[in-house]
Amino acid sequence: MSPILLLKTRSTPTDPYATLLSSNGYDPIFVPVLQHHPINADIVRSYILDGSIVSAGENEAINSDDKDKNKFGALIITSQRAVEALGVLIEELKESHKEIISTLLSTTTIYVVGPATRNSLIALGFTSSNVVGEDSGNGAVLADFIVENYSSKGDLLFLTGETHSTTIPTRVPDKLRELKGLEVNVEEVVVYKTGVMEGFETDLRECLKRLDQEGSQEDGPRWIIFFSPTGTDAALRILEEREKEEGGKGPRYKCCSIGPTTKDYMHQKFGRRADAMAKAPSPEGVLEAVRSPGRVAVELVT
Repeated sequence: MSPILLLKTRSTPTDPYATLLSSNGYDPIFVPVLQHHPINADIVRSYILDGSIVSAGENEAINSDDKDKNKFGALIITSQRAVEALGVLIEELKESHKEIISTLLSTTTIYVVGPATRNSLIALGFTSSNVVGEDSGNGAVLADFIVENYSSKGDLLFLTGETHSTTIPTRVPDKLRELKGLEVNVEEVVVYKTGVMEGFETDLRECLKRLDQEGSQEDGPRWIIFFSPTGTDAALRILEEREKEEGGKGPRYKCCSIGPTTKDYMHQKFGRRADAMAKAPSPEGVLEAVRSPGRVAVELVT
């Protein structure tokens, strides 16, 4: 089986990337990169408890005098870590504020960028028909989906991490104003901070060294999947070191990004173009990308 490195923590009890890739001729090897710390829980907790988050359907009936009380017509969540941060609050409040949490889970509209995030939210108890946008694949497409489908008078609450694209917070309000005459703001609340895991560089170096010793030049290039801009600098620096050491004779590592944000970061900050990009941030998207790497877009966001 051909080794493929995934720069992420392996999910438990099963990881969908491991399941799909191993069944298609690859040997998935996980190298954890990120460590996450929840922040600003007090802000989201207060929004839940004071009734600021209501469904889009309910918000349509809200008049302007009530808008401050029922502030948000929907949530936007584009990462698993944001789901986890929200899940901690739901677990904390579900016994002491049963009715509020029940209403939150049953009525809240949530816009997501991929199926993994959608499935995680449904597992928390959110109504499946209210969690939408999972086929978008990236922030730009999701922004257009929101503009097309959103008609509430309430603002949008975007639960996110420190590193994310500004596409959704800027594009959605502009397009809603232009196309629908709606004055809707996107409020961003950073619910987790991310850093590079201690020991990541050592672990990656040891992993690449072991693969080089076990393989041969006939094995061809090996794929490395990048899931976030965080840690990308360190990983690309290590790859460059190894490729220089080999003098071009060793295996060349090909880089696949999980989406456009990471792809653009690789090029703009490190000068390296991704060899492929997943069409959707999912195991299926990664598999398609490494099988058909020529599909990656040439144009990069400037």
